Amino acid sequence: LTVLLLIMLVLNLSDNFRVYPAMSRLIPLYFIGMFMTGLIFTSLSFSELANKPQGIDYLLFPASQLEKYLSTLLVTTIGFQLIYHFAFYLAYLGIDAILVLHNGQHMKNDLSEAFNHGPLVYFYYLWFFAQAVMLLGAIYFQKYSFIKTVFLFAVFILSLYFLNTIFSYIFFGKRMVGWNGQFPFVGINVMLGEHPSEYDPQTHKFLMLPSTIRDGLLFFAKYLVTPILWTLAYMRLRDKEM
Repeated sequence: LTVLLLIMLVLNLSDNFRVYPAMSRLIPLYFIGMFMTGLIFTSLSFSELANKPQGIDYLLFPASQLEKYLSTLLVTTIGFQLIYHFAFYLAYLGIDAILVLHNGQHMKNDLSEAFNHGPLVYFYYLWFFAQAVMLLGAIYFQKYSFIKTVFLFAVFILSLYFLNTIFSYIFFGKRMVGWNGQFPFVGINVMLGEHPSEYDPQTHKFLMLPSTIRDGLLFFAKYLVTPILWTLAYMRLRDKEM
């Protein structure tokens, strides 16, 4: 993992990066690597169930189903995060050494500024949510679980967006700016006026949910959706044991 990350960082050593070497330039690669390697690693969980002899050995292992599930959950979440950050730090030391040899200066540590001026923390919430989805998919699909889970999740998101578009047209009709002028669970962009038309000068307004409902949905998405998916994965694993 460290070698892979180091190769990615070396390929990112453009002239502009050498002129202004800052740690914030590594953030996009940091999150891309975390999502790709973390989700692939999680998709390999419970691969023993794809093979009947190995699956029988796994189910008969002298430990409770909860203990086996929690150990896998801890390895694919906290364990992976620890290993990934350690590997990325080693890759950072390698790239920093290359910069010192090249132009005699270390990378500027501007991570605190980057995290204070952007909602980067939401990428961590999104990663845990994606990990929970992938873990559930790994239990449902023992073969090609990564591809199947990504495909079905994409279909689910598109279906949700399509359903929200239909209800938006039902409630707002011609006042909608366009079929894509809405965002599920957030708001919708509408045209104001007595007789709105796409050919007349328009005045738009983005109608949003009340702040109390938005805050409630945000709290649900940040802190409850992921544990619910983990619980569903455990229930599905228990069904397999039966």
